[in-house]
Amino acid sequence: MSKMDNFEKIDRIRSELQVADMLDTTEVIIPERIAKQVEEAARAVRVMRGLVKVNRDLVGQPGMTVKIPIRGTVTAAAVAEGIAISKSQQTYATVPITPTKVGVGIQITQEALESSMFDLINDWITEAGVAIAVKEDTDIVNDFLDVKGHASILTVNAGTKGTLAYDDIADARAKVLGEKFTPDSLVMNPAQSADLLKDTKFINASAYGSTSPLQNGEIGRIGGLTVYVSTQMTDGKALIFDSKRASYLVQKRDVTVKRRENPDTDSLEIYMTVMYKPFVVNEKAVCLILDC
Repeated sequence: MSKMDNFEKIDRIRSELQVADMLDTTEVIIPERIAKQVEEAARAVRVMRGLVKVNRDLVGQPGMTVKIPIRGTVTAAAVAEGIAISKSQQTYATVPITPTKVGVGIQITQEALESSMFDLINDWITEAGVAIAVKEDTDIVNDFLDVKGHASILTVNAGTKGTLAYDDIADARAKVLGEKFTPDSLVMNPAQSADLLKDTKFINASAYGSTSPLQNGEIGRIGGLTVYVSTQMTDGKALIFDSKRASYLVQKRDVTVKRRENPDTDSLEIYMTVMYKPFVVNEKAVCLILDC
């Protein structure tokens, strides 16, 4: 690429982002375009969002807290002729969840723009999307692992320390079933997936024989559970849970973008924020396998 071609590319990038004319009437469109690109990059690498219930009641609405209703369970019983059916009064408890803000900022100097041989701005916007996705995944995993904040989360210890075996998975699954939840997901660190891939009971995703698309992080199935690998999951631990009832991700704000040219540093600054909060609402729908 010639020096002239590079300057023409720089001019095109500046024109697209409207940094040459902050008063341009199309300026409001640009942050929306950036937000869309950030969201697309985040969607490509998220693992945990697909395994929790997403609540968007607060998005675009006044208020900072949503109350999630939690119901109990009922049990059916045989009834003899002429005998009244026993009943119990059913009530809903509520769990208040207040989202918090997460942000990432990018500063690109004019010198970097003028010396770059590739689309520097789009590259950093994509990286910001990945950073937001990693932060969200980490926050969801950390909430699942917060046994102090969620004291009723179930636990089992690995039969052999340092190894995740089928028996450990079966024991954890049985615990969740015993609480009348339906475990369907197993999340682990890549280090634990090495153990599982060697187990003859593991069904690799490539053997599904289905045309349905795989979710991010999905690698196969074992013991009635879909198996996911996440680098945000702590090494030596694994999670088994009912993805339909265990946890919520409450959103308040989608990706929002603000930008400015800073004459003091001769740079372009782009700021991206989101507001959300993950929270386990049914603690006994989760079993944590320890020391694996």
